Amino acid sequence: MPKDLLSVTADLVAASTNQYDAAVAIGILLLASLLAGILADWVRIPKVTAYLLAGMVVGPSLLNAISVEHMQRLEPLTQLAMALVLLELGCAFPLAQVRPILRHATALSAGELLTTFFMVALAVWLFGFGLSGAVLLGALALATAPATTVLVLKECNSEGPVTELAGVLVALNNIVAIIAFEILFLVARLVSAEFTDPIATQLSRLTLDIGGACLLGIAGGLVISFCTGLLSQRRWLVMVIAVAILMLGLCATWHLPYMLAFLIAGVVVVNTSESADQLLFEQEKIAGLLVVVFFAVHGGELQLSAFLAAGLIGLVYIVARSAGKVLGVRWAAMLHREGPSVRRYLGSCMLAQAGAAIALSSIAADRWPELGERLEVIILGSVVFFEIVGPMLIRWSVLQAGEVPLARAVFHSRETPSSQVAKMWMKATDALGWSNRKTIDIRQIKVVDIMRENVAGLLQTAGFDDVIEYIRRSHDNTYVVIDDEEHVVGLIRYDLLSDIFFDASVDELVCAEDLSTPAQVILHPQDEISKAIEVFRYTSDDILPVVSVEPKHRFLGVIRRSDVTALAIRFR
Repeated sequence: MPKDLLSVTADLVAASTNQYDAAVAIGILLLASLLAGILADWVRIPKVTAYLLAGMVVGPSLLNAISVEHMQRLEPLTQLAMALVLLELGCAFPLAQVRPILRHATALSAGELLTTFFMVALAVWLFGFGLSGAVLLGALALATAPATTVLVLKECNSEGPVTELAGVLVALNNIVAIIAFEILFLVARLVSAEFTDPIATQLSRLTLDIGGACLLGIAGGLVISFCTGLLSQRRWLVMVIAVAILMLGLCATWHLPYMLAFLIAGVVVVNTSESADQLLFEQEKIAGLLVVVFFAVHGGELQLSAFLAAGLIGLVYIVARSAGKVLGVRWAAMLHREGPSVRRYLGSCMLAQAGAAIALSSIAADRWPELGERLEVIILGSVVFFEIVGPMLIRWSVLQAGEVPLARAVFHSRETPSSQVAKMWMKATDALGWSNRKTIDIRQIKVVDIMRENVAGLLQTAGFDDVIEYIRRSHDNTYVVIDDEEHVVGLIRYDLLSDIFFDASVDELVCAEDLSTPAQVILHPQDEISKAIEVFRYTSDDILPVVSVEPKHRFLGVIRRSDVTALAIRFR
């Protein structure tokens, strides 16, 4: 008995030590991520990249402060984070709003995917990789990291055609990548000596995998939509987490692609629930922490040795995939006469690669070890490059496209250790009534620093249906009307259209110019931002148009009330 008791005691001590070690590891990971996020503000890189680098530094690749075992223990949290991001990405597909751009997005996605597939497959095949492996690498190259892309765009608070199309293309890319990989993997096995199972069995498994994921996503989305209508809002977060964990468990049990399931679930939620926006707001309360853990753990799993192990084929894959994404979008955009910003910058938003490609290569390694393990080495090596460079290119792209206010890109946290001590002292003296707080003067900031450039105006000849479609896709209550020479004609205000919405007889009789009223104030790029602040005090308009001085009154962009408010709060 004493020996047994001693053994049990030793086991309990070991278990508590392991738990303590795991807690310390999580603490180190989160603190490293916090410091990296602060540094990201100073050096002006996306926080996603900073979290990845922080994980790489404290992980097994460099300092080894966190072991592989600890990383594996956090895998359920990282999967939950990815699931929530994919659910949010699916919620970006309200069919009523996406339908007008879906044709453009599908054409651009097709051009990008076909170009990427053929360039990667041909390049690695020419450099000595087998035909089956080259085809599968081409399929793996199609996927774009949804979490990375979505979160960088959200961090930048970008808005415009590049941002809008990027979200749609990321979802399409991952859906096509999952389906294409399954089909091409089946074909590769069929034409190789490795193929042993009957073709009917393989086709059945393919159908069950894809169809099962879609059905599970539909069911999960309907459950979430149904519960949001029955439960109070404070219970939504628990409900979403419960459904997400259950879906992850079912996907693992039935070997279904969970990324496809959660994308479908998001699409179902946004098109069946009236509370999708509020639901995403509730989800943000935990998603922020999970996202930090996701990228930090993912960074810890990035192996520099894997990047070197990929060798020449890995380098060829990186170059061919990058060229395929950028050139594919550019050629498709030119063919369909998209705007210059879409042609130049959308392709570089598609380079990030992680979750889907890693998961699919892992599946290949399990099903076909001889070839799959070689694919996995190349993918793991190239992910080191794409996950570090990809977020920075996304941020650069939306900046260059003019879809991020310059002030948001330039003005970062002004806090230093000394300034924070000063703020604490000021707060304490304010509480004791010893000093008066002074606000920071922001008059040195100009309109050009905060205006959003890549905003399309409504042509004065646009019909009533076009105006309604434009309003449906907009988040504002005010819309700029321009003529053929891009001069501002006036503004359409949503609150003045209520009577017209219910009068079917005017649909064919009016155009955008008829619905507009003169703009009370028009800003110029070099005006002080205080002028916009003053105007917003006495108007309910969400935006103010910004026009050039020469040529006179040419529409350049808008100042948005929310951006001005955020800037004013920052400089209080």
